[in-house]
Amino acid sequence: MKDRTLSILKSFVPSSNPIASTVIEERFQISARTLRNELREINQVLVEADFPEIKTIRKKGYALELSYKERMALSDWTNRFSPQDYLERNSRIFDLILSFSLDNKVTLLYKKEEEYQISKSTMDEDMRRIRHELDHFGIEVLSLAKQGIILRGAERTTRTMIYEVINKYAGVIGFSGNAEKSTNRKILNNHLPDNMIQILGQIYDETMSSREELYRNQLLVFTAVWVCRMQRQDFISGSSWQSDGHTNESQNFIDRVCRFYQLTPTETESNYIQFMLDTFNSRDMQNSLDWMKAQLLSIQLIQFVEEETKIPFSKKEEILQEGLFKHVAGLINRVKSNIQIVNPLKNNIKTNYANIYRAIEKFSINIEQFSGRLSEDEIAFLTIHFSTSVSTINQDTHYYYRAIVVCNHGLATGKLLAENLKELFDIEVLAVLSSREIDLIGKLDVDLVFSTVELDYPNKPVLILEPIIKDASKQAIFDFLKKHQRYQRLMNKEDSTQLFYSLVSIIERSEGRVTEGIYKEIETLFDKNSLVINKKEIQPMLDSVLKDSNILLQQKVANWEESIQRVSEPLLKESVIEERYVEAMIDSVKKYGAYIVIGKHLALAHARPEDGVNKLGISVATLAEPIVFGNEDNDPVKIIFCLAAVDSYSHLTIMRKLIELVNDEEKIEQLCVETEMTKFKEILFN
Repeated sequence: MKDRTLSILKSFVPSSNPIASTVIEERFQISARTLRNELREINQVLVEADFPEIKTIRKKGYALELSYKERMALSDWTNRFSPQDYLERNSRIFDLILSFSLDNKVTLLYKKEEEYQISKSTMDEDMRRIRHELDHFGIEVLSLAKQGIILRGAERTTRTMIYEVINKYAGVIGFSGNAEKSTNRKILNNHLPDNMIQILGQIYDETMSSREELYRNQLLVFTAVWVCRMQRQDFISGSSWQSDGHTNESQNFIDRVCRFYQLTPTETESNYIQFMLDTFNSRDMQNSLDWMKAQLLSIQLIQFVEEETKIPFSKKEEILQEGLFKHVAGLINRVKSNIQIVNPLKNNIKTNYANIYRAIEKFSINIEQFSGRLSEDEIAFLTIHFSTSVSTINQDTHYYYRAIVVCNHGLATGKLLAENLKELFDIEVLAVLSSREIDLIGKLDVDLVFSTVELDYPNKPVLILEPIIKDASKQAIFDFLKKHQRYQRLMNKEDSTQLFYSLVSIIERSEGRVTEGIYKEIETLFDKNSLVINKKEIQPMLDSVLKDSNILLQQKVANWEESIQRVSEPLLKESVIEERYVEAMIDSVKKYGAYIVIGKHLALAHARPEDGVNKLGISVATLAEPIVFGNEDNDPVKIIFCLAAVDSYSHLTIMRKLIELVNDEEKIEQLCVETEMTKFKEILFN
């Protein structure tokens, strides 16, 4: 309850006589509508404290009818009442859940009634709502005589519940230290003190390389929840969690946290927290199954969204796919583990990029078969990646200002603002930084700063913006640029990728052979003339990588392991791959199943680039007798490719060709029965 609200209430205490609405409005300088809202809030407080409500008296105003005893009690109550101490119902529910899930002391309801200054009936209603909310997680709320309120449910689920409750009631956490905190943020700090978050943040910065501010903050909250539950000795059962490999960074982070807080987690607890933290970061895949799922899903998603929206994302597909590739893997693990990251820009994204959002929502069923139900927040994060490419596709490529963007909503969101600035104005964004990196601004050759957070930086002109530029913001940006017109620069940054391909086409039409050396010479020529090429878009085609010596027709093999070994032989002979790469491909199928059978009768054998790939390569073998791999939908396999990729993007053109082949069962059947090399190539490449 605000000071003004309390003062309005006190004006009704001395007498039961009606007070005209105009008298109250004039005294407190408020409108009739505001007065009605104030009285609605006052009546809620009065009911919860077991007092009568203020009533409307026709043509006379408002009155609070009380007995003498009630009037004395209310007078005493309002005099003792501190507006800062009173919590609304949602805030009480938030505080109660954190009290009996994070605090080490017993939570007794009668003491909470006194603390909140509410009646027993109001507390009963609060608890009824809490039980209903936690029932969604399969968690029971029990009230025991000596133990107070306790939770009964799986420990892993309880931790996920606490994390989601924090995000629901306190919002996306941004630990700025001096910022004025909301009531719920203050409640959170009573249970997860600022100094704990600051300590964890310092350890994070010293051990983790990710710059995603949004993921960082939520990772810190999840870690703080884990620390509190460990300190309470609420542990995951010993047999409920298995290790599947973790990043060195997450392991170092948790080791440091455990040393600081003197925790000794079991192997199960250590595996659990490291895996959960890995799901917060966009990262390289830890196994071949994740790698392939992320590759296929990201390529298929781009193709689907382009078809639905008619936006030519294929123009910037390589850059878009690389970002999606890493994001999708983390997304799948998050959703499988019931970790829901909150997207503070969700509503803006749904409004401003509705067509892209709807297309991704429609495609999401393809992702959900590997993960589980995608939240609107996750769909909005995927939309950000596409939105950034929209701006890149449409932007004017001549830049006259040089600037940096400061954004704490995540790197992808910062890039979205950067691309919007490029598209709508003559601005080259040199870097996207978080507010913790502002010291870097002085080291960069920039003139202007655009920030989504309040920023005190006197050395450069600064403009504060929303992450998504709306019509109201455009005039402010225009005025800002006009004011600082002296910083304009004339720059030649023409993207000459298409010109590059045109030159290659000329060489091919003149019956010249485009070798790797010629590619390099043309690249050098462009560099010397200050012409920009997106080198990630300069990718080899399937027909330029798949040589005759790498095509094996009508091979006889006994089982699926031998088929992988046979199709690998040409790449081994040419030292494209090492023997351990073949072993890794076979081990992946043994561990994760026949996931490499990606289409009807077609398998794509592969492993991670670091498993023994020396350079990009591909080979193919058709099988004289079909082989069962163990994939009920697509067995038996009649044709198998072996892909050796050196990174996450250089083979994307080849992958797109293979996905087209998967969708053409007639062509697959033709390839499987072909015995002549020339005809096989003609069918495959056309």
